[in-house]
Amino acid sequence: MSETGTRPPMSAGRRRRAVFVNSGILGHRAVADLLKDTAWTVPAIESTHINLSEELTLGDRLTRRLLCTRVAPATGAGANFDFARWRQQINVALLAARRLAAAERMAPFDLLHFHTQATAWASLRRMKQTPTIVSIDATERQASLEMTSSLARWTYRPNVWHDGLVFRAARAIVATSRWAADDLGALYPDCAHKVHVMPYPVRVRHFDPRGLAARAARARNGHNAPVRLVFMGGDFPRKGGPLLLDAWRDAALGDRAHLDLVTDWPIDRKLLPAGVRVVRGVTPYSPAWHEVWHAADVFVMPTQSEAFGMVFQEAAAAGVPAIATSINAIPEIVEDGTTGLLVKPDHRAELVHAIVRLVGSPDLRARMGHAARDRILAIASPEIYARKLNTLVESILERHVESS
Repeated sequence: MSETGTRPPMSAGRRRRAVFVNSGILGHRAVADLLKDTAWTVPAIESTHINLSEELTLGDRLTRRLLCTRVAPATGAGANFDFARWRQQINVALLAARRLAAAERMAPFDLLHFHTQATAWASLRRMKQTPTIVSIDATERQASLEMTSSLARWTYRPNVWHDGLVFRAARAIVATSRWAADDLGALYPDCAHKVHVMPYPVRVRHFDPRGLAARAARARNGHNAPVRLVFMGGDFPRKGGPLLLDAWRDAALGDRAHLDLVTDWPIDRKLLPAGVRVVRGVTPYSPAWHEVWHAADVFVMPTQSEAFGMVFQEAAAAGVPAIATSINAIPEIVEDGTTGLLVKPDHRAELVHAIVRLVGSPDLRARMGHAARDRILAIASPEIYARKLNTLVESILERHVESS
């Protein structure tokens, strides 16, 4: 558990202690850091942050191994038949409950914030005593749709049931997209009134707006250097990497464009088509990461599965137009024809057309890049997220006091 520190309260008696629990173990480490930074600026609270991917004891690791060992395959008709996903989330929930108990021994808290919902599964009794916000990027039903068989999707029913208990115990639910909010409302209509749509905040300060001017200058010079496209994703197959390579071959752009694959996924460089290179070892907010975005003219990631897609937010903050897949919450981030181009999933011809179109039009790239940055500043800046979170926290605490 790590503390953000304590600031002087804005007015005596108003600030309350809030504990943020984040399921870093389930791939939300970046979100944990974002929420930590943002919560620091919320006037109504002093925040403590518990990242479940950090400070794991030997007992925590043994429990995880016992609960999370996979028996059934991860894909195919029998996927998840061992209820591996349910067991993984039970492990996270139990870990969160233990960490919360330790935090409470240090000092009482007035508000709980869980991200994502599975972290709250083992804390229902605590949620009844302490007003709670639950943050989600997808429902378990939406997650089950990634399974390729009806049997595998059926195995998610315990997860859906547990989520319902959490949502009903929460005072408010923050959904990162309308896509997730609508499905939650359809699944649990009695909880729909609690849902607030708040996209993840973006660290806009990390993206120098001068990159827009540099990109425009390269275009005005007729691109003496080739147009540079960037793909960024750890899970290369799931993020649509193989499809992108096939489309790149079909596009036959020659020396007009280059494609950087920013990934540590094992890729045989000998199989890469001309104009493509792999860039490894790039970590978020590092000098190499900044250089990738500064040099990019187009971001392209035809992902097959994505609950939200924070990297599309980052592309927008950098002022880079995006080529993306029209699935799930992505159309809420990439506005087709305005901030980028959307293609159907697994549609190679559409992907080729989108790549060729943006490579061939400096004006379109510049227009979309400016629009993307303006839009992300308007809907997902840390200041906007902090104001919304502060308003939500104050209303929840006020209602809690009135009902006590």
